[in-house]
Amino acid sequence: MFEAIIAILLDIKSKTKEGLNSRLDMQHLKIRKELHPILLENGKYQLAAASYNLNREEKHAICEWLKKLKVPSGFCSNIRSLVSMKDLTFTNYNSHDCHVMLTTFLPIATRAINPVFLKMAITRLFYLFNKISEKVIVRDELESLQKFASETVNQLEMCFPPSFFDIMVHLIVHLVPQIEALGPMYFHEMWTYERFMSILNGYMSNCAHPEGSMIEAYTIEEAIEYGGPFCNNLLKDQVSIGLPPL
Repeated sequence: MFEAIIAILLDIKSKTKEGLNSRLDMQHLKIRKELHPILLENGKYQLAAASYNLNREEKHAICEWLKKLKVPSGFCSNIRSLVSMKDLTFTNYNSHDCHVMLTTFLPIATRAINPVFLKMAITRLFYLFNKISEKVIVRDELESLQKFASETVNQLEMCFPPSFFDIMVHLIVHLVPQIEALGPMYFHEMWTYERFMSILNGYMSNCAHPEGSMIEAYTIEEAIEYGGPFCNNLLKDQVSIGLPPL
């Protein structure tokens, strides 16, 4: 969901769902006539500017805010390293970065967008993801939250082209029933395991036997970290594994 939004706002060529084919779909469906492509005399099409087509100043304001962002150690990836001020793009992020951006940072960065209705619809989506990510959820609020999710998707349909709405966007309306059936999101989210798999991947030193090298390095770390006062006293001048230096 984050990738779809950031790609269409920053017009990331390899990921955006906006283009000539999207406008031709609108023309075929006979909707939003103001955005239909105009056929020129040379055979090429001219695309009218839509509310989600940000100008260079708006893109630069979003990327500049993200480029100056500083986060605590371990909170998420280094956001500044994911932003390219040259191309005005945001790339090389993982799923946990998408979660952090949707719930914390992107609602602030999108204040640079001029169309108020587009800004409001996107902010509603951020609020929804933030609400369902809370550790304490009142069951009596789920009905109103489900209605809020449906209204948010409807408002996004008024802003973005039909090509924007794939199965991932549709799944928004199923998030609240999932919480009602399985409990709060942190009970069945996968970010913890994905981040731990990234740690294990860093232990791999033998590509012929990756599992063996991972478990060997993990066993050594566990013996040093939790092997009692002997290792701690012997290596008291060394930096602990996994902990940033003070």
